[in-house]
Amino acid sequence: MATLPTVNAHFDGTVIVPDEPLKLAPGEKLRVTIERAPAESDQPRRSLRGIAKGMFGMGDDFNAPLDCFDEYR
Repeated sequence: MATLPTVNAHFDGTVIVPDEPLKLAPGEKLRVTIERAPAESDQPRRSLRGIAKGMFGMGDDFNAPLDCFDEYR
């Protein structure tokens, strides 16, 4: 049995209508699983860049060597 691709469709109130034509023989039996598609937003997705700005600080000795690594120097 060949695996068919996932297709997008919409419900017109009576029947499910594929968004693009399908290459299927008339009368061909199918098994259909219904899954809600994610909502399409008209708004562009907001960038998360800089979202944590000012929420934490960096110590002045951030790049200083750690004492636990003395034996490797």
